[in-house]
Amino acid sequence: MWQRAVWLSSLMLASIALSQESYHVIPLRPDPAFALDGDLSDWAEIGNGFTIDHKEQVHHGPDTWKNPDDLSADVKLAWRSEGLYLAAQVTDSAFYQNQRGTMMWKGDHLELYVDATPDADVKRLDLGKGQYQFGLSPGNFKHTGDKLADITSEAVGYRPDGLDASTARVASVRTADGYTIEALIPWTILYITPKPNLPISMEVGISDTDSPEPRQETYMTIRTDRWQHKRNRLVAMLLGNADGLATPPTRKAPIKSELNMGHGLTQSVEFEMPPVPDGKTAVLTFKGRIAYSKPAGYAPCLELVLNTRQIDGKRLQNRPMTSTYRYGRTMNFVTGDGLIALCYGPDFEAVDKDQHYGLVDTDKACEYGFDVTDLVKKGRNRLELRTRADKRGKWHFHFADLAVEFRAPKAAEDAPKPAPTGPLPFIHPKPPSPHAYSLEEKEPLTLAVTVSNETFAVTSRFSAPDGTWVRGSSPFFRHERRVEKADEAVVVFDSFTNLTDEPVPIMQRHECQLGKRLVKRWLAGLSPHTPDVSMAQPATPISFAITRRAGVGLMPMNDEFQVHIVNYSLGDTIGMADNSFVLKPGGTYTAEWQVVPVPTPDFWDFVNAARRLRGANFTLPYQFAFLSARKHNDSFLKQFVDHKTPHVVCASIGYPRYKGMYAHGTAFQYVDHGAYTAHNTRIDELFPDVHTSIYFHCFLEVIDGGDRTYPGARVLRPDGTQANYGKPYDKIFFPTLRNRFGKDIAKNLDAIWGACGADGTYWDELEYSAYQYHYGEPWDGCSGDIDRGKHTLKRLKSSVTLLSQPWRVAQVKRCLEQGPFVANGQPHTRTIAALNLQRFVETASISNCLRAILYSPIALGDHIAERTEVDAYRWMLKALDYGCVYNWYPERIATGYPTLAAYMFPITPIELHEGFIIGKERILTNRSGCFGWGDASTHVVHVFNGSGKEVPDHPVPTLSRDGRTYSEVRIAEGWSAAIVRQ
Repeated sequence: MWQRAVWLSSLMLASIALSQESYHVIPLRPDPAFALDGDLSDWAEIGNGFTIDHKEQVHHGPDTWKNPDDLSADVKLAWRSEGLYLAAQVTDSAFYQNQRGTMMWKGDHLELYVDATPDADVKRLDLGKGQYQFGLSPGNFKHTGDKLADITSEAVGYRPDGLDASTARVASVRTADGYTIEALIPWTILYITPKPNLPISMEVGISDTDSPEPRQETYMTIRTDRWQHKRNRLVAMLLGNADGLATPPTRKAPIKSELNMGHGLTQSVEFEMPPVPDGKTAVLTFKGRIAYSKPAGYAPCLELVLNTRQIDGKRLQNRPMTSTYRYGRTMNFVTGDGLIALCYGPDFEAVDKDQHYGLVDTDKACEYGFDVTDLVKKGRNRLELRTRADKRGKWHFHFADLAVEFRAPKAAEDAPKPAPTGPLPFIHPKPPSPHAYSLEEKEPLTLAVTVSNETFAVTSRFSAPDGTWVRGSSPFFRHERRVEKADEAVVVFDSFTNLTDEPVPIMQRHECQLGKRLVKRWLAGLSPHTPDVSMAQPATPISFAITRRAGVGLMPMNDEFQVHIVNYSLGDTIGMADNSFVLKPGGTYTAEWQVVPVPTPDFWDFVNAARRLRGANFTLPYQFAFLSARKHNDSFLKQFVDHKTPHVVCASIGYPRYKGMYAHGTAFQYVDHGAYTAHNTRIDELFPDVHTSIYFHCFLEVIDGGDRTYPGARVLRPDGTQANYGKPYDKIFFPTLRNRFGKDIAKNLDAIWGACGADGTYWDELEYSAYQYHYGEPWDGCSGDIDRGKHTLKRLKSSVTLLSQPWRVAQVKRCLEQGPFVANGQPHTRTIAALNLQRFVETASISNCLRAILYSPIALGDHIAERTEVDAYRWMLKALDYGCVYNWYPERIATGYPTLAAYMFPITPIELHEGFIIGKERILTNRSGCFGWGDASTHVVHVFNGSGKEVPDHPVPTLSRDGRTYSEVRIAEGWSAAIVRQ
């Protein structure tokens, strides 16, 4: 046991404060190495730890956190030559972890954020290159012998996308009041060569789930300021010696905080410099502008001389020498010989917000940084600022924050690969391969499917409440199976009849063991690096594996199975399970699922077969963009519509607010709708072809006393308390065709189309909100928590998705009759999917696109990382890596020109692939190839460069091959093309 008294005394002895900036020092652990077994006794002498136990450290779910006995942790960090070590003694009053892999965040776990390059690209606050996020799970401490039920300790990599954390090690021990956890993150994962005094930034978060419902209820971190995924939100640290001591780095040498001067003058500033630290570059940084009442363009007007040497353009570090205005003009901002252009403006930020003069490739137009490592010297230095003369005699210059900063050397960026010159692949839709497989049914409950000379044996078993697994019927239920051969799949119908007068829990497992033939596998679209992984993602409920010759996939089809789905891999076996099904007394139920044999070892061939089997290739009509109802001038609106080219714009519920809160629930009916009416009327008048919509959400309610007004519609947690969205006033309800909440919340739609004058609807979180299950009446007739070891029913529960589905279907049909409809999130049931709705996924993590690949492949822009038009364009290209098109998110990005997004809709998908999507109307691609539809149709091709600007004269030859027409697209890395069918 790790004694808290020992911890605190060590902390007090080792804590230090450093000059210039406060750092936490990570002690060096000399030999012997840590045992890494979850026993923290060998950490007793390690000091400089953190305690996370105050309400101020709670950043998510403050109303659910009661006290340190509910959730708290003592955390220590240490380092050795092999890697970074973490140890935590976690107090947790109710332990729940039933998720694996990247889904561990829905259960009790820790998170570790690391900025391995805190001195590089220091102006960038968003997490990106050099920053890492790890999840550390203690597992579930179960030892039933069932590998799917027993979850071991593990580490996963969340950031960057695709981070392989398989070499990290985690060990954990269950304690009387929580658990301990130890982890080793090898330096090789972080690309760090460790040494004393090395700067590194980190944050540790502890996450709590106090109920069987898989979701994050509470999140706490070391620091108390508002939690953000930002570099400056992490804790600044240094690698220290064994005594927990380190020498802080020198960050910068100030020159002058403010300087004003006239035109045609030279002003000199002398400043003292320490030696440039080893391994660092010296960067001269400043802000500069020409005083003016409003943004009004730029003028070449400044030269800099440091210690008698001119600072030239090749030294520029923080931006390109040439930039593009939002309205399209391109100009040199730093010439080769060092003439610098400054903006006209009232301050240093106004131009960045301007829709005309803002720049598309930098969001800080007034800031400059030049590498002056070879120009500065230890001791006294002299900087000269020379301003050009203004013939009108009006220029007056303002400068601020002049300094020499010490930064990590700027990494040499890989130049984009040029357009290929050799032969290109010919790409067109592949015809399906009907019955390209053979099937043999074997006993007990084994399907032998052969494709491309590869046989896959899929076996099934079901749990019985006496603790056994059966391959057929049991004393508690009768099982019958029917199997059909479809063109591209084996369709299985497993029917169960309850033989008792009690609810019978039945878990299903369907598995395929591949042995040494296994090459790669995918679960819910993700390809995990670790062998034992489970995923519960109803939007992409697929398990798929390949050998060298072929592939095999499993997926549920009926509503209940899809909602309950768990896709998993255990070593050389892939499978899918329903661990939550409960059969009503005397009831019957049929689980429908499919085995999808694929003649090629290609994930995207499987995805496209699955899409055809699920009827997902319907038309997606709309480019969509958020546009608030606050007042905008005509110039902004015209540029917004001309360049984003939306078919539908959507106003949020933030203007006006309800008592300071977003007007969720029936609160929307009590706010003034005048702003919405005026906004929608104005859009209709200015842009008759653009449809208007307003945000709608059917699960949240913020009115006072909502829990008393709608007691029977409250979503209840297992402890009987009402669920909320992380804040106590954001209460969660479920609408039905019978309850009062369903009747009342539907009136929001009447207000949107009536008083507000919108002709369309945007529906957020269409399937559920935060909590997937409700622990109360009414029962959905099919869901419950089942003891994985005993196979007995612990409690009934209800899927919010299934309970609300009849009501949601009725309201969606109303919406479709009214006008354009767009929704957030992908369907979790076949019933909703059959409505053929345009839906996107949010993409703060771009791999979220995988949640869209079986239905409506649209990525919503990233409201966190997108700051400029170029950011948005690059996100479009990343979405294409997952076969997805793009809808606009941040309103603040008012583009300076139309880009690839202007040619994305309408699209009726035929095939999705890595890097391109083929639709009936168009093909969008971020890579080269000879593209066509396998017929003689003609094409018009639009090519876009690395900034997202169309290049009208880019050559795209038309080729004819076997009577088929192709467009030969040769583009450099970072370019794209839209091939529009005529």
